[in-house]
Amino acid sequence: MEITAAVAADLAALTEALDDPEIDLARTFGQLVADAKLAVRSFLGLSVRVASGGPALLTALDGAEPADVGASLLIPKPAGVAGAAEVDVILFAAAPGAFTDLAADLAWLAGRALHDFPVDQHLALAAEPDSSNGLAALSLVNQAIGVLIAGGHSPEQAERVLDASAVRAGVERHLAARQILAGLDGAPRDHRDHRDHEER
Repeated sequence: MEITAAVAADLAALTEALDDPEIDLARTFGQLVADAKLAVRSFLGLSVRVASGGPALLTALDGAEPADVGASLLIPKPAGVAGAAEVDVILFAAAPGAFTDLAADLAWLAGRALHDFPVDQHLALAAEPDSSNGLAALSLVNQAIGVLIAGGHSPEQAERVLDASAVRAGVERHLAARQILAGLDGAPRDHRDHRDHEER
């Protein structure tokens, strides 16, 4: 699987969004693809998404169509590792059940439960829309968090305020971020009140 110009651009944008100089997603992506091809003969490609069920940031299938995907394996972000990237990876293959052994090996190596590496539960993710939607969503979230931090919140408070705004409005995180950036729904007053409540 080659890293096309479009995939390389998405990886560069993701690396920048993660804001961690230790992370080189292009190198990690290339190594992961090489390892997956060695482990699973029918490997087709992968998706990178915001951890905990967020939008797909990047999906790359090696000359395959979403309908060709018959197997998937979720590789979650590392557990309990400070500064771990807030993304997880879903691998795709053509043969159903192709990742069963790999999932067991990864769970054993990571010292985690097998159910942390779900097999064949994310097949539809391969058919999600173009990754630019996910990257745009991540950018909105990061901008909104930056605005909240500039307004006096700590990074942790900013995350909580954004999540609370999303729950209150009944929308996804990136849509709540867009509201914050646009100053909708009385957001500035709500954010100040939330911080004052936390300080009490």
